[in-house]
Amino acid sequence: MTSTEFSRDSEAEEVIEATVSPVVSREEQLVRKKILDSQYKCFEKINRDPPYNKSGPYCSRNWDGWLCWDDTPAGTSASQNCPNYFDDFDPTEKATKFCGEDGQWFRHPETNRTWSNYTPCNAHTKEKLASAYILFYMAIVGHALSIVSLLISLAIFFYFSGDVLQLRSLSCQRITLHKNLFCSYVLNSALTIIYLVAVVDNPELVDRNPVGCKVLHFFHMYMLGCNYFWMLCEGIYLHTLIVVAVFAEEQHLHWYYLLGWGFPLVPVSIHAVARKKYFDDNCWMSVETHLLYAVHGPIVAALLVNLLFLLNIIRVLVTKLRDTHRAESNMYMKAVRATLILVPLLGIQFVIIPWRPENRLAGEVYEYIMHILMHHQGLLVATIFCFFNGEVQAALKRQWMQYKTQWGQRRKDHCSMRSTSYTATSITEVPAFMYHHDCNNEHLNGRHAEDSELVALKSGDTYA
Repeated sequence: MTSTEFSRDSEAEEVIEATVSPVVSREEQLVRKKILDSQYKCFEKINRDPPYNKSGPYCSRNWDGWLCWDDTPAGTSASQNCPNYFDDFDPTEKATKFCGEDGQWFRHPETNRTWSNYTPCNAHTKEKLASAYILFYMAIVGHALSIVSLLISLAIFFYFSGDVLQLRSLSCQRITLHKNLFCSYVLNSALTIIYLVAVVDNPELVDRNPVGCKVLHFFHMYMLGCNYFWMLCEGIYLHTLIVVAVFAEEQHLHWYYLLGWGFPLVPVSIHAVARKKYFDDNCWMSVETHLLYAVHGPIVAALLVNLLFLLNIIRVLVTKLRDTHRAESNMYMKAVRATLILVPLLGIQFVIIPWRPENRLAGEVYEYIMHILMHHQGLLVATIFCFFNGEVQAALKRQWMQYKTQWGQRRKDHCSMRSTSYTATSITEVPAFMYHHDCNNEHLNGRHAEDSELVALKSGDTYA
């Protein structure tokens, strides 16, 4: 469908005419099925909804062949999202239908038939499709980079976890929390890549709506929740360590495991049950439902609680520990600062999503910024908690210097052993008179080995 104008009110006739075609492709069959399903739901809605009870003329509800239109007051335009029947239709755009002052739907002057305006549905489809592919691959690359950086960070933490002296300013328990946080982000990024490739990029699968894609969506949402609740665990740990227990190192970590890995199952399970009962379509990809608040609500609450904890920690460190525990307060301030930077960055997507700009260019800029923030979070977490961590950098530098020293010593010892071995071998082949030969090559080190061998060959009397 690429014409510049789209009108659907006598479309039922066209659909009927099309059915006489002896050969129908699978794609056409799917389109027809979608239209017939929508038509059936529309007629059910028309019969189910109560009569129009407002005063004044109005245009009556009807099915125009593609969409279902409600009763509309005279002199106003009704609008709704474009249908997803065709590849070049953008469901985020709006189709409109105008109700005249006389209470009659607008009729096109050329055909004198009631007319719905579907022109915006494919006006910018090519540009949006190109942008969508760019955003899709940005998400894939972002999560791939996150996985690589997080695995490197985990390797660093596991390597140094056995040596407390290497990372003595970060307690072993805090490193344990970091490991769990990083593992949750690795799993989330891996599931996101699988979900994007297997589900989002497969419209036919989304239309079939199998159980497998819903299970994948469940675990994807679960790992998303784990990310933010492990961030909350980081904040609670620091708050307990600095404010409640005043630098007491040991805490019971089983409560943190329960909060980080266990609690996210509750809202995600509630969301899954509600989706199955009330909004069980499109592999649960549709975001036009309030059921998502079952998952996003606890995440936003965790972010706000974490932010309050961190602000209170900073207050304590600044006011109460200025003169005492100066070294420790400075050390913990660095840890708090890293967490305080991450919390707003990780939560910004839940704050500014409702305020997407209406302008097309501003909307595209918004989409790119949001994709960078949403799909590079693992890379951001690894960078701030590991790569920019002063103690980690110091430990790596010490390890590198130790490696260079050991490598240099091994090379020196190896060269020394080679020199000693060669000298011993050469001496066993030297003629007797050479021990009394007046020359500067008394100590053979290989530099004049060829001359020595020639002298030895000329002599018939050698020492075995």
